[in-house]
Amino acid sequence: MKAKSKFIIGDIQGCYKEFKNLIKLIDPNKENKFFCVGDLVNRGPESEKVLDYVLENNIQSVLGNHDLHLMAILIGAKKHNKKKDTMIKILNKNKAVEIIDYFSCFPFAKIISTNNKKTLVTHAGVLPSWTLEDTLNANEELTDSLKRDPEGFFSTMYSDRSKAISKSTNKKNRRRYLINVFTRMRFLSSNNKLDLQTKIKKSGSKKFQPWFSYEHKCLNDVENIVFGHWAALNGVTNHNNIKGIDLGCVWGGSLAAININDKSIITVDSQK
Repeated sequence: MKAKSKFIIGDIQGCYKEFKNLIKLIDPNKENKFFCVGDLVNRGPESEKVLDYVLENNIQSVLGNHDLHLMAILIGAKKHNKKKDTMIKILNKNKAVEIIDYFSCFPFAKIISTNNKKTLVTHAGVLPSWTLEDTLNANEELTDSLKRDPEGFFSTMYSDRSKAISKSTNKKNRRRYLINVFTRMRFLSSNNKLDLQTKIKKSGSKKFQPWFSYEHKCLNDVENIVFGHWAALNGVTNHNNIKGIDLGCVWGGSLAAININDKSIITVDSQK
């Protein structure tokens, strides 16, 4: 494996052993750089160990819905559900301020450049109608809002807002929609309405198609789009320039990393 490659790692979700094994494969000599696609924590068995490694080694990522969920719990905007969440050991660490400060610096969309080619990374996806400039503006809109008023951001975050809306109409609902696009989107209509209920490979409605099946303006400005979030796909998009890398490690699948130099995929099997 060539030195100084750049990798994007799929949804870790607390699968610490697989995460460490994957790092050994993609970066045995600590020469390569890697970035994460979000959902670092929750559902898996060792979220607290993943979090400690991320903080201690300055690991960078885009924000996923489970990362936002952790932040909302830590800030007091959401009650911890002991039956659904596996983050009790994180909450017991008394690192709320450190975690919120660190995660608040993560973007919702990130451009990674290598060999004069750009790859766009986001947790769930981007709207087909967005140019790269639109995408980065939407990202900035959210990150600015998060940093300016984190309590307000998280107290109004939880919503199934599925219709696009302008800032001038309703800033709160606009923010909710953008969060859902970047961190929860799977199926999309031709007029950018989200189906936030369906999590399998196919929608029950012909109105909704996988977001990556449309023609994307963003691909005029970037070589590839890499996303996670949708484990049911097992990475299959049938699109050469839009790559899914959530292979469902937390569900007994694999943890994956894509080498954005050549689009090769490296995986380690779940130890569940």
